[in-house]
Amino acid sequence: MKRKILNKRCIHKIQRFLGISYVMFLSACGEKSVDHDVTADVNMVEKEQISQESEQENNTNELVQTECLKEPEGPERTQDESEEKPQEKKDYTALNEERFYEVAEYFEVDQAEAAEYYQKLCKDNVFQNHTALLTVMDIEDLDQNGQPDLVVMVQEAEYNYYGEGCIYFYMNEDEPYCFRDEEYPFFWRLYLVSGDFDFDGYTEIAFESQGTGVNAAGDWHTRILKYRNHTMEPMYFPFDDEKYGDDMPGIHIVITQEAQVNTYSAYCAYMDETIVFEAENAIEPDGRHECGGNSRGYFDLWKGEYEGKDALEVSEYLYGEGGIVHGVGLAKFLIVWDQNGEGRIVKWWIEPW
Repeated sequence: MKRKILNKRCIHKIQRFLGISYVMFLSACGEKSVDHDVTADVNMVEKEQISQESEQENNTNELVQTECLKEPEGPERTQDESEEKPQEKKDYTALNEERFYEVAEYFEVDQAEAAEYYQKLCKDNVFQNHTALLTVMDIEDLDQNGQPDLVVMVQEAEYNYYGEGCIYFYMNEDEPYCFRDEEYPFFWRLYLVSGDFDFDGYTEIAFESQGTGVNAAGDWHTRILKYRNHTMEPMYFPFDDEKYGDDMPGIHIVITQEAQVNTYSAYCAYMDETIVFEAENAIEPDGRHECGGNSRGYFDLWKGEYEGKDALEVSEYLYGEGGIVHGVGLAKFLIVWDQNGEGRIVKWWIEPW
């Protein structure tokens, strides 16, 4: 039943969000549902691919193939010639404008207001003289004050590496805040969740984007910022998995295959608790033994509740004796933060597949 629910989420998400024009890895854990506080991928409204796109060959593992921006082939240059004539950046003026207005229409922003937004972005040079590509845009009231806020993500470099872009947060009448991180992807999806997760009366904005698979296929990168007194301040997710650290925070889980068929236990050292759950075996058990764990760090951000107040719900992908492709469930964590910006897990549970 759980697997069917997750697949239904995938279907809803695919219907609402079309993939951006790059070769991407999808998480083995699926996508978010339409109920989630999410951004709109600007490529969902793109009617035609730009002329430089060409299809890539299919990979054989968990790759999902889309189209990739590509320069037309030309005569080969020697190293000296390349140094003398560096390759010029593309001009995305027409594409950025088309994408912006179509996404604004998707959010039901009237034409005059959309024009004001767009001219402000150009004045602030968000598009880097239109050499940066608009990848994601969101218009919603993040701090719940009745005024819509604007979030724009741009990719500033040609190829699929981390740290080559920026997310601009336009909150109320404040000057835009530009989020940069050399370990964060800026060319794929962006999901936002806001709330008062440290109970101080100010808004926190948690967000995540999908990576290229450099840290494993389907990697997600999560961050959180506090919006207070017209400024943005970084906050920190709790983690105990040194494999990922601050880049891809996660909580270490040990999965044990129990002697009983289709039965597992998950041990979380952070909580010092064990949960027994049912999931389908990949290999029939011949006794009780450790067989798997968690992979790829937190993903799938949701707004939850703890003791009547806001909390952030996150997931960890769990695998069993069949290797990473053998998903057995999700470890779910409920996180709150203290006044110093440090997060702590107050509750956890397992959603088996």
